[in-house]
Amino acid sequence: MGAELSFTGTILEWLTDGYLFLKVVVGFSIIIFIHELGHFLAAKWMDVRVDRFAVGFFYRICGYRRGEGFTFGRRPNYKPEELAAKGWGETDYCLNALPFGGYVKMMGEDDLIINEETGEMKRTEDPRAFPNKSVGRRMIVVSAGVLFNVAFAALLYTLVYLSFGKEVIAPVIGRVEPGSALANAGLLPGDRVLAINDSPVQSFEDILTTSMLADGPLSFRIERNGAPLENELVIDLATRGGPRALISGIIWMLTTTVSREIASTADGQQLRPGDRVTHVDGVPVSNALEIMTAFERCGGREVELTVERADPERKGATQTQALRQRPSLTFLPAASEEADAGARLESQHLLGLLRRQVVREVLRGWSGAQAGFKPGDVIAQWGTVANPLFRDISTSTENSAGRPIPVVVERDGQSVSLSVVPKRAFRLFNTAPAQVGLVFEQEEDKPIVADVAADTPAATLGLPRGAQILAIGSRDVRSWPDVFEGLKAAAGTTVAVRYRSGADTATAQLRVPSSIVNELSLPPGAQIYAINGEDSVTLESGKRVGLPSSLAVRKLLERNVGRTVSVDYVVGLTDTVRRTQLFTVRSDNTDPWQMRAAYTYRLGVYFDRLNETISAGGNPLRALGMGVQQTGRVLFGVYRILQSMISPRGHVGVQDVSGPVGIVRAAVHQAESSFGDLLFFLAYISVNLAVINFIPLPVVDGGLMLFLILEKIRGRPLGVKVQVATTLVGLALIVLVFVLVTFQDIVKWAGGSL
Repeated sequence: MGAELSFTGTILEWLTDGYLFLKVVVGFSIIIFIHELGHFLAAKWMDVRVDRFAVGFFYRICGYRRGEGFTFGRRPNYKPEELAAKGWGETDYCLNALPFGGYVKMMGEDDLIINEETGEMKRTEDPRAFPNKSVGRRMIVVSAGVLFNVAFAALLYTLVYLSFGKEVIAPVIGRVEPGSALANAGLLPGDRVLAINDSPVQSFEDILTTSMLADGPLSFRIERNGAPLENELVIDLATRGGPRALISGIIWMLTTTVSREIASTADGQQLRPGDRVTHVDGVPVSNALEIMTAFERCGGREVELTVERADPERKGATQTQALRQRPSLTFLPAASEEADAGARLESQHLLGLLRRQVVREVLRGWSGAQAGFKPGDVIAQWGTVANPLFRDISTSTENSAGRPIPVVVERDGQSVSLSVVPKRAFRLFNTAPAQVGLVFEQEEDKPIVADVAADTPAATLGLPRGAQILAIGSRDVRSWPDVFEGLKAAAGTTVAVRYRSGADTATAQLRVPSSIVNELSLPPGAQIYAINGEDSVTLESGKRVGLPSSLAVRKLLERNVGRTVSVDYVVGLTDTVRRTQLFTVRSDNTDPWQMRAAYTYRLGVYFDRLNETISAGGNPLRALGMGVQQTGRVLFGVYRILQSMISPRGHVGVQDVSGPVGIVRAAVHQAESSFGDLLFFLAYISVNLAVINFIPLPVVDGGLMLFLILEKIRGRPLGVKVQVATTLVGLALIVLVFVLVTFQDIVKWAGGSL
């Protein structure tokens, strides 16, 4: 019975996959048909003889010709006089074996007459031949396919907005990385992005795409608490690390429903996919941001989550459960944005104390998974380095590509020896970094010091690498949150730090700096937005950093040592009421070190995204307007992508695009979602086809248009030999690119990244 069910399930999977693939093939064929239909109708309008109208390439499967009827297989290439004698129509409408393509064969396009004596090539002199029509008429025929594709895309978009609606990720900010460019510019969680550089934003994807394609300052128009902000937020990409650094600092708004499986806990307190968090510590929550805020203010203690979960005993019913979760302690970089990535990682410390690395996630298909790493593994030794920092792991990985690295991890209180071989992903034009497919985070549990940063308060302790902190003053500590809370309580005083190194126990004295946080009693998560009326500071490099960045706080306070300043702040991520206090600045309280430590809910990224449905509400005229607007937006975006790819200053490379394999896989994924999603994707492909076809490259329509423009300027066409030679070169280039991107798609697919 089990084997029968398994076999039946396999057949159903095949049928389902085949049906989805069939929908995709039909969709692509329709796009190609529309493109060629444009050429065909324009040719007929311009009285150009059309010998064949084909969808697909290679072997002719079937077709129809007026008078001849419906036929299968290959047919002779009849001459015009033969067709006239039979009384048949001039055009063979056919379907070929490979449906990803198509063409309209017009008289004179490739009908060359060669003089056997001179070797001279010339085209037919028939007045209905394509080359014998005026330049203007030929331009109409050449451009018609592109125009039809654009119009078809607008029609598809209109249909989706009218009949289905399009579900998108809401352009609402869920989290802003503290210290990132957008955070320094004043962007807050919960902000809705209305427009970027006056271009309307409908989805979170629009934010990412517009930012990636920008090559100058970005102006964000923001809605906050239901009302547009008076001033736009402006970010200069040249001084912010480029678009990739910009978009990596934000994530979308998340709901309170868990979307995917997470690492289980021994006590069974983990959330499950489908769970909906309704309360945190008894307080109702409506989005993940409110959950994160509650964890931010928890002071390191466990937090109780009230969860609605599907009842396994009653279909469609739910049950309420209470789960207890520990927060994650994150240390933000103390180094400025000017520092390189390695230096910023090394500055993620607690007064100089650096934590060990823990495997947070093992990426499927990479060597780390094959080596046997598991989430939660603590890296005790990597290669020859004990208690390594991320820098040590990264350097060793890069220098050992293709060679095994011995690794010792701590797992469930036991030491486990592993061996991993770093590998490089495929790239076309540059070398990818060596990787093992592991995502790291800093250790939460044992307060074992991986290293101590130089020129920090903790450097005076003289702690050896691998020392375990046992107590801060009279407080015994068992975790890094315990260490942070102990040091926070001792701010402005000297405290004893007891630690163990090997079998020895020792005590050292630490002077814990005071700061604006403890002297003004600022709550966890407080955000400072003005110090003496200033909201930003210019670094020595000329780079400008704005509040609430802790770096900007420190720099502004350092400029005001010996003065009493006004401090404007809000008490948390979701608070918008500004408060003001006076603060006396001294040389020993300028570093807001407590602000660089934050409690977070590490599982926040596993919640469902906040989605919205964009539709015309059943209004056809509104749907048409939305369809035309979306077509224009995509058309402009594709041109900007191509411009960015060929520009030395561009931020998009060949590795960022997909070829036929990637496009088909993406289309099948859209077909799995809904019919409306598939139509929306096909509209996008139709616009892409229009743009690619109009690139000024021989073989495609853009190359033919270029030849026509040159003919108009010169007063005569280019020589047949020149046109044939350039066409062959263009064809070779297209085939080369096709092979390369297809190979890249297959490599991505094999690596699980498509």
